[in-house]
Amino acid sequence: MAYVLGSVITNVLLLLWFRLLRVPVFSLVTLNYFVCVAVATLLSPPTLAPLLAVPLWGKLILLALGGLFIGVFALTGVATQQVGVGLTGMLAKLSVILPVGFAAAFLGEAVSGPQLVGIAFGLGAIVVVHVPYLRGGGRRRLLQAARVGLLLWLGNGVIDILFKIAQPAWQNLPTLQVPLIIMSIAGIIGLTQHFVQGLARHLRSRRVWIAALLLGLTNITSVFFYLEALKALPAVQFFLWNNLGIVLLSGLAGVAFFRERLSWEVGLGYVLGGVAIWLVGLA
Repeated sequence: MAYVLGSVITNVLLLLWFRLLRVPVFSLVTLNYFVCVAVATLLSPPTLAPLLAVPLWGKLILLALGGLFIGVFALTGVATQQVGVGLTGMLAKLSVILPVGFAAAFLGEAVSGPQLVGIAFGLGAIVVVHVPYLRGGGRRRLLQAARVGLLLWLGNGVIDILFKIAQPAWQNLPTLQVPLIIMSIAGIIGLTQHFVQGLARHLRSRRVWIAALLLGLTNITSVFFYLEALKALPAVQFFLWNNLGIVLLSGLAGVAFFRERLSWEVGLGYVLGGVAIWLVGLA
């Protein structure tokens, strides 16, 4: 249980860093991955032979996940500033309903009645938490928040789906090598994008590097807790406690540290989201 608690705390701390570290988000995320890769390489030096044995489609998924990692993590940083820490945590973890739905629709896995109810509750939670943006004729704010929220939810869901699909191709890779490869690709993509867009000057900023060190060390620690918790607990139990914990703690952190508004609609959204994660997590 200590590993689950560590995973929850470090994941919420990542959201807090995005609100507190006032530096360009994309540069912060890019350099964070280089910090993660450096630490992971020291802890578990990669080996080339298992990677060469991965089939081409498995390598292509690694490449796609590298792009998704940097895109979704940068979007997470934007979301914490636009929709708040609490809603960002909830929308990210509600993505659990997407791989479950995908497995039922395309992989032939059975979905129970409670899981179907959980999927419906999860979709309802996403709708409900956006209702306050309509007050005072805020249609423009609603569209902006909904776009960020839905992209975050969809992006995290696609990442989970690709991980599920690729497991057979990666079975011979050492545990830490998968995130190391993906983060390396993410960092290279981010670095390339900086030069293409003429943003390389941000990478020379001492403030950005200090912020990236904090974010990267937290990020790789969260990966460690995540992997250790998966070893110690059944997967369903871990995902249930981990996702519920992140939703609840991120909501409390948003209210306590950033005075994020907790309207009755948002409160209902948290309840629906928590129940959804619990129901979907039932085997």
